[in-house]
Amino acid sequence: MNHIFNEKDIKKKVFDDRWVKFAFGPEGLIKTENLNMGITEFSKGKASLAHNHDVDEGLYILSGKGEVKIGKEIHPVKAGDFIHVPRGSDHTMITDQKSKLKIFFVFSGTTKIDY
Repeated sequence: MNHIFNEKDIKKKVFDDRWVKFAFGPEGLIKTENLNMGITEFSKGKASLAHNHDVDEGLYILSGKGEVKIGKEIHPVKAGDFIHVPRGSDHTMITDQKSKLKIFFVFSGTTKIDY
């Protein structure tokens, strides 16, 4: 088993509003039950579907700018920002017409991801 790989080795899973490269997790290049990690990029002028997880989630903005809605609060975000999404919190990523939003995500614990 190869424990080291590059982002380029991970196939994109494409959705209407974004693509995702799952490095670790049930859909990951390396199948894991208690670790979910990867990179996602949201298209310009999109808002993701509101969703939540049964675990805390950490996000890091790799590039771009936009907004994140956590619960009822909307926060501007840009490259270099870290975001904590508490367990069970509905959250949505929002981009404007000028900027994509590329994000590194990580969460642990057994969870189901619905898209």
